[in-house]
Parts: sequence; C-alpha cells; structure tokens
Amino acid sequence: MYETLADFLVRPAPFSVSTTELLWTDPHIADEMLRFHLDETSDLASRRASAIDAFVGWLDRRFPLAGAAITDLGCGPGLYTSRYAKRGALVTGLDFSANSLAYASKAAKAANFPIDYRQADYLRDDLPGDQDVVTMIYGDFCAMAPNKRRLILDKIRAALKPNGVFVFDVFSTGMFENLREERIFENRLMGGFWAAGDYVGFKATFLYPSEAIGLDRYLIATPDRTFQVYNWMQYYTPAAIIEEVRAAAYSAVEIADFATGGSWRGGATAFAVIARP
Repeated sequence: MYETLADFLVRPAPFSVSTTELLWTDPHIADEMLRFHLDETSDLASRRASAIDAFVGWLDRRFPLAGAAITDLGCGPGLYTSRYAKRGALVTGLDFSANSLAYASKAAKAANFPIDYRQADYLRDDLPGDQDVVTMIYGDFCAMAPNKRRLILDKIRAALKPNGVFVFDVFSTGMFENLREERIFENRLMGGFWAAGDYVGFKATFLYPSEAIGLDRYLIATPDRTFQVYNWMQYYTPAAIIEEVRAAAYSAVEIADFATGGSWRGGATAFAVIARP
C-alpha cells in the first residue's frame, strides 16, 4: 500500500494515463454519473436545463435544425439530442455508456422521438456520414489527449457535409486560473459516488500552468479492490483552440458565447467553438 500511496502523490506527465471508460462501464459509477447528469441542482456532470435550452435555441437559429442531420457525440442520457429532435432534426446520439443510452432511449420512445442511439466509442468506431451538424458538449473535447483530439477532429471533418459545422465547447484559461492544487483524504469521498459500500477515497489535484492542464487524480480503496481514476482537462484561450482546429484542416473557426451564440466576453466560463471544414 505504501508504494501505491507514494506513487499517487507523484505528478504524472500530462495525459499519460487514461481511465475514461471506467466512469461509464463500472455499474455503480455509471449509475452515479447518470444521477449527476439528471440533477437539476448541480452543474457537475451536465449544465442545467435553462443553459441547455439557451444553447439549443441559438444553435437552431444559426443552423436550422428542422430536417438537418445532426450527431451528438457523448450524448449521455439525451439532454441535447431530445431537444434537437423536438425541433425536427434527424438525430443520432453516440455514447459508450449503456446505462445512459438506456435512459435516453426510453425517454425518446416516450416522447415519440425517432432518435438513433448507438453504443459506440467515437474515437474508435465509425461516425455517421453526411452530417449537417456534429456537436460535442460539456468539455468532452478538453478531456482528451492531444493526439486523440486531432483524431476526433479529423473524423468529424470527414463526417460533415461540405457546408456542415462542428459545434463544441471548451473550458477557458480563466477557469484554469481559479483552480488550486489540493490533497483530500476522506471516508466515502464524494458521498458514496465511487462505490456502493464502504471505501476510502484520496484526491490529488495537479496543475500544469505552462500547458494550462489540470488533473484530478482519485485513488479509491474498497474492502475488495483498489483503483484509480484520472480526470484530465485542457483549458484554452480562443487563439489556442483556433490554432488547434485550423491545424486539422478546418477552413473557418469562430468563437461564441455558449449561452447566447454571440460574442464571448472572456472570464472564467466555457465558450463555444464553431468549426467548418
């Protein structure tokens, strides 16, 4: 155990370890993730309904959704896809969480929305082609290593129609500036999020100021197993994300306020990116 704890406090190289799938494939954690996604009192996993409605509203005004083919990558329980379908879009939702997709499919059936939900890893599996719009929301782009970000940019560009758009959001360096390194050690860290029974949780936050990268690293010890989770996050200035997207052969990149679609005024908030092939 000493070696595990000693290693836990060592600062890893940025994006050197990936544990993303654990959040969505561990049955208990997947249930907790879904609960957080649907929690209207928290922005921990998803934005609240008012913010989602505002985003979908301006997206529809800018790129009319009625009759448009739109794919949401990392669709989760369908918070965005259901709103796209309500506005008449031809919607596909991709996610590798069977738990979230089951909820989304049930909700779509109840609302009579013909949404095509697919359990898939968008980094490994094929994307639907001939899309008018592809979306990826709530910092999913920021959680990927640089090579994976380039891979998904290439795949999305190939999936879009010539006049299509990729709309996503990124977390700003203003948000990074509010972060602090910390070490936490608690019984049942995060109130039972990590396991159904008793466990001890450790959290270490590492910051990489020169790269604007943050890491929340968790070590969870239950009576039966010990596991770690690495939550990486890349933070951006508008200039940095424009440069990265243009390097993937997109012809035009625009920065917008996530809630309004207008000009982003800076500060400690996420902002939207509109990229055209």
